[in-house]
Amino acid sequence: MAKISQRLELMFHNARLLRLFRRFGVSPFRGGLVLCGGWTLLVLLVEGMAGRLTPAYVQAEGEGFIIEVAMAVLLGVFLFYVIAAIAAHEERTIKSIRALRALDEMPVDELNQRVEKLGRFPLWRMIIVCAVGLVVGVGAPLTEFLIVGNYDAYTPALWPPEVYVHRIIGPLLGIAVSLLVHAIVSDSVQFWKLARRLQSVELTDLRRYAPFTDQGLTNAAIIMGFVSMFAFLAIVDRYLILVASVMAYGSVAALLGLLLPVWGLRARIKAEKEKEIRWCQARIMAAKTAMKANRQGATQELAGLLTYLRDVEGVNSWPVAPGGITRFGLFLLIPLGSWSGGAMVERLLDLIID
Repeated sequence: MAKISQRLELMFHNARLLRLFRRFGVSPFRGGLVLCGGWTLLVLLVEGMAGRLTPAYVQAEGEGFIIEVAMAVLLGVFLFYVIAAIAAHEERTIKSIRALRALDEMPVDELNQRVEKLGRFPLWRMIIVCAVGLVVGVGAPLTEFLIVGNYDAYTPALWPPEVYVHRIIGPLLGIAVSLLVHAIVSDSVQFWKLARRLQSVELTDLRRYAPFTDQGLTNAAIIMGFVSMFAFLAIVDRYLILVASVMAYGSVAALLGLLLPVWGLRARIKAEKEKEIRWCQARIMAAKTAMKANRQGATQELAGLLTYLRDVEGVNSWPVAPGGITRFGLFLLIPLGSWSGGAMVERLLDLIID
């Protein structure tokens, strides 16, 4: 039994979704588009072959049928998006680590130690993460039916074919989202620890530490990309609470994914600024004394120190540029736009059906 457990641990330890995309020679972005497009075509093809997309059938079944088909398409697209997003996160992490290795101030031993922990989680923890995702994926939609008082969702005999798709993909999507959020937040903690281990910080060239900010912005974009797509489910009234919940904890996860990689760097920048300011102040006092004693070159030295002190004090402790903060703010507005788009689509469906 111990050998089986060790073998499973090793297999899981070496698992990488990015390898799957690279095996087919595509990037996670392109591969995700292909998967999402293929799923959409598959659903529509099956529905068409079954004769369920004819104008007469759609008119007879009404809005409920269109919504169920749309749900079948959307949930599959969400699932493949999350799969591609996990691979994209792995790809971004590899690029960030490669860039950090070029920094002389990054301790090699510390970097290697953290790299071993990036994307490599204990099997027992992943079982818990998957279990949480499964519970949410199964329970959340069913809870919505309790709230609205519709119990048909608990009677498989009353389900049309599209609902069976929901019940299968829903739990898988819950697991995938749980894995995505866990991977991003856990890896972000490792980047936070890496930033705190920097031996020094070059205040005159903070662009050297772009891997930390790029990692954070990519994390936020990946999570908010899913949240914005998921917000489209607001076209179904019974999913309003679920959509609002996903928007809330998705925004928190995106914020953690953005801030954690740069939080440790901010602490190092502040410490380095304070160190340089103390050094300048001590040298300025010495330069003033030398200038009063009419020492040659003391005036130029004092002017240079004052200029350097002003430059150091002007360094922004947050390594995220103002444009980056604005970009994250726009990420937060995207789900609201998707929600509004969903409402417009629902109104359009009402006009078509009526």
